[in-house]
Amino acid sequence: MAVFDRMESLLSKVGIEGLGRWILTGLRMYPSERESRRSYFSLEDRFSVEALHGEASAKSLSQSIPSLTLLLHGLLGREIGLQTRRQSVLEAMPLRPVLTSSHLLLPDDYTALDGPDRYRLYRAAVAHAVAHLRFSTASRPTLTLKPMSIAVVSAIEDARVEMLLAREYPGVKSWFLEFLRRSVKPTDLGFSALMGRMNLAIMDPTYEDDNYWVNKARQGFEAHAKNLTDYAAFRSLASILANDLGQMRVPFRAQRYLVPESYRDDNSFLWDFGELSDEPEDSLELQVKAPQVQDVASDNGLTETTSAEIELGRDTYPEWDSQLSQMRTDWCTVIDKRPNTHTRTSFGSLETLGVLLAPLKRSKRFSRRQRLRRQWEGDDIDLNAAIEAVIDQRLQLSPDLRLFLRAGYEELHSSILVLLDLSESTNDYPDGSAHSILDVEKKAAVLLANAVRHSGDRIAVHGFSSNTRAEVNYYHLLEFGAPLDEAALATIQSVSGRYSTRMGAALRRATACLSHEPFEHRAIVVITDGAPADIDVVKSGYLIEDACSAVQEASRLGVKTFCVALDRQADPYVRRIFGWSNYRIVDDPQTLPTQLSSLYSRLATL
Repeated sequence: MAVFDRMESLLSKVGIEGLGRWILTGLRMYPSERESRRSYFSLEDRFSVEALHGEASAKSLSQSIPSLTLLLHGLLGREIGLQTRRQSVLEAMPLRPVLTSSHLLLPDDYTALDGPDRYRLYRAAVAHAVAHLRFSTASRPTLTLKPMSIAVVSAIEDARVEMLLAREYPGVKSWFLEFLRRSVKPTDLGFSALMGRMNLAIMDPTYEDDNYWVNKARQGFEAHAKNLTDYAAFRSLASILANDLGQMRVPFRAQRYLVPESYRDDNSFLWDFGELSDEPEDSLELQVKAPQVQDVASDNGLTETTSAEIELGRDTYPEWDSQLSQMRTDWCTVIDKRPNTHTRTSFGSLETLGVLLAPLKRSKRFSRRQRLRRQWEGDDIDLNAAIEAVIDQRLQLSPDLRLFLRAGYEELHSSILVLLDLSESTNDYPDGSAHSILDVEKKAAVLLANAVRHSGDRIAVHGFSSNTRAEVNYYHLLEFGAPLDEAALATIQSVSGRYSTRMGAALRRATACLSHEPFEHRAIVVITDGAPADIDVVKSGYLIEDACSAVQEASRLGVKTFCVALDRQADPYVRRIFGWSNYRIVDDPQTLPTQLSSLYSRLATL
């Protein structure tokens, strides 16, 4: 109604095309804010007036095509068609240029949000198209590339060809930078925003960004910048960057993604997608798959997800910030879980495991000398027992007359918790091996559990992975005192490797689990293939120091902590976390069961 009341006045200022773009500016600027839209169309919004003035003085695309055609032919050295790409839906996503080997189609729906002078925007779009036509290979097959990887490879290719064109015509670089700077969102961590920040960081050496991934992209691009014609090197860089985004769990919806720079084309020129299906995928299957969580009620009242993982409970734990020398209370959320038991097959029969572990079952147990209390005879008086006997007499109760202490031997029993690293990296296969690191970890834990169950000791097998401090997944695979039957084997085998390695929070949870154990001798054995890490931590050594603090906390509570590292380069960080004599580095993962049983024998004598 506000526009209708002013229709005649508005048309006299901007014309029908300009009015349409001015309306489109308001709709895109305030997509879901009704009051702001009303203010915009009533010309009460300051930007509304500026946009209207801009439309009044703007040169339309139809007016610009003759000069743009001359520019296109001059830069390219041959003639191709230049046409208008029409936007047919009012509130649809903004259009981007479309490039083919014979035509360049420029959108007619650029608004004041894209730039105050649309001719400069058209000019940058023409120069970018020329860069592709001269330096890119068209219609490369996508093969197995995921949509996110295609987007990253395309952005790196955009930067590569623009750099090549700018080397030949230095003035065009400023044409690009104007709109690269306009589209950047320095604090946004969405996929499109990260791409915009990366694109500006690559092209503008004066731009500063505090994001690790953006700076990694810039450094990687600069490392190859001396040979901009080496497409393979830049393709490899893009693949690494795309994998990093997958590890960071940056969400990407292919059908909603728009190239952040308004002058750059939609990259369809670069790819041959083959025959498209009628129903394209709407979202990317990330490099590291996150669970799609949908709560359903289970019979026992616990929360169960669609991946059949059952959530057992949540607790918060502190985390040590070594740079601030401060313990951050309630900083990490640890989620106790039980995994799906239907995703993988079991190890095999218990009879097979028993044959494999026969030598371990016969290993001797050591005892320690004790002063045995409440004995019928001995070398000294048990004062506690004597006091209780006097109290019973005064209460006219029958006293316990075992009042003596004597020297004796008592067998030492232990409670040992094996803590498995279940991060994404454990899915890797060591050189020449048919089994992943995770498979080796699981089998070693099962072998040890089967060896220990007849010794009088108590053993549990737990695992952990993390997806930021808000989601430290802690899996209960085999509990203390639980039988190692076929169901337990299936549970251990079914857990998968994913996410990252926030070790400190997992150690604190493991220590809490051991606090309920009856034996005085309690120990945690961590099996890991790498240093602590997580996607929300960029400070070097931060999580290593936190894990070290967690080990010290466990020691104060009487829990010993050991580590078996399946990483040849692990010495510096495992020594820092666990101490000089409390770790072993396993060069050959296949020897892990033997190394673990040897460590267990050592624990039994401590």
